[in-house]
Amino acid sequence: MKVFKIFANQYFWLILIIILGFLVRTYKLDSPIADWHSWRQADTASVTRNFIKLGFNPLFPKYDDMSGVSEKPIINPSGFRFVEFPVYNIAVYPLYLLFGVADKYHRLVSIIFSLGSTAFLFFIVKKYISVPVGLLAAFTFAVLPFNVFFSRTTLPEPTLVFFALGMIYYVDRWIWEGKKSSCLPGFVFTSIAFLTKPWAIFFYLPLLYSLYFKQRPGKFWIKFFFYTFIALLPFILWRLWILQQPEGIPAAGWLLNGDGIRFRPAFWWWIISERMGREILGATGIVLFFIGLISKQKSGNYFLNIWALSSFLFIAVVATGNVRHNYYQTLFVPVACIFFAQGFVHLLKGNNAFVPRIWTILLGLFLFPLAFYFGFKATKDFYNVNNPSIVEAGKTADRILPKDAIVLAPYNGDTAFLYQTNRLGFAAAALPIPELVADFGVNYYISTAKDDKTRWVMRNFEVLEDSPNFVIADLTKLKKPIDSSDPEP
Repeated sequence: MKVFKIFANQYFWLILIIILGFLVRTYKLDSPIADWHSWRQADTASVTRNFIKLGFNPLFPKYDDMSGVSEKPIINPSGFRFVEFPVYNIAVYPLYLLFGVADKYHRLVSIIFSLGSTAFLFFIVKKYISVPVGLLAAFTFAVLPFNVFFSRTTLPEPTLVFFALGMIYYVDRWIWEGKKSSCLPGFVFTSIAFLTKPWAIFFYLPLLYSLYFKQRPGKFWIKFFFYTFIALLPFILWRLWILQQPEGIPAAGWLLNGDGIRFRPAFWWWIISERMGREILGATGIVLFFIGLISKQKSGNYFLNIWALSSFLFIAVVATGNVRHNYYQTLFVPVACIFFAQGFVHLLKGNNAFVPRIWTILLGLFLFPLAFYFGFKATKDFYNVNNPSIVEAGKTADRILPKDAIVLAPYNGDTAFLYQTNRLGFAAAALPIPELVADFGVNYYISTAKDDKTRWVMRNFEVLEDSPNFVIADLTKLKKPIDSSDPEP
């Protein structure tokens, strides 16, 4: 009998789901940061590595790129990286201190945050729908191929999702129960979520709905907005702080609608067809998602639907960012999992007034597994190292170059190559090479492309390594005076 009680226990299944989620996320745990979206992963990882190399100072996070990436491009010689407050990097830092610098520790921390998100998602769905749908939503979140990949990357998004879901869980409990035991953790999670990324604002709309639905205007509303202001204060202070170093603030205005794509046919094709209907849920999963979305909530509380609306608002407001970067849709994944699960359960329960239940059950059992298969087919190549040469060249450069070398590692502005060298420098030739050498101390050139510029460097400077896959040259050692008849490409 005890065995049956264990199998009937919701937490037994939740723990199994979390264990399964951990196991699938360990795939290629120690692979180099040279896979999908490696440029953004490298920028994030280099901040933590520089905490070790340059000293721990989260108020002045630094990465390896000295190029100008601000709204008005300014050379960034100090390598300031003023984007999100480095909450994620601070979490990884103790592992670097204890076990040494390795990319797998970044991935491990992302995985831990993602597993915490799985638990929060279960408790939220359990409250608003049911335990079975909550477990199914948690299972989907744990093994959905799109989410598996992005929740073990070196990106701040898994951290954001964890703290945003914690914010929803605790603040919503405080609104409904009025207990101080939920208030404090709720606004701690809120504060950290906004510090991680301001997109946390799009998780706040359902909380405002709960406030309106549960509490009459009065003292509680005053307390709610007062605590909200206190929770947002660290974020406000951080944004004011970073304005002192504009060269370290990447251009971000273009993310909203920089190319004018919002609501154009291409926008809908990218978001609905490519992202939701191919990469995230697959062609069959999106059917279950919309069935769940339009299903009537028996409780009469449309908290989860408001959350879905808020997710769509995020995609619409940050239109260009969502079209260009599919990792932005990790914020949509929790909502996708909720209504995907609800849609499947709705088909299993059936509606004889519409279609005989036997057919809806068969349809659900057909659509459900195919969503995971299609998602796997669409995302399996994300794990590939796109250009192994940058890893090989980076290892060689790290072995033979001085630790304080400043390098030019041109890779179309992509910092993934620069990160592999473990050196400060430039990911693109922002200025002519002689100016980079004279004004910014660049002393080595590393390239995996033997293009015109590389051949020019090889003609004029001493070559340290010339392999079939890469070239390393010493820019402080001229072979001969640079010939004006042979200009730099």
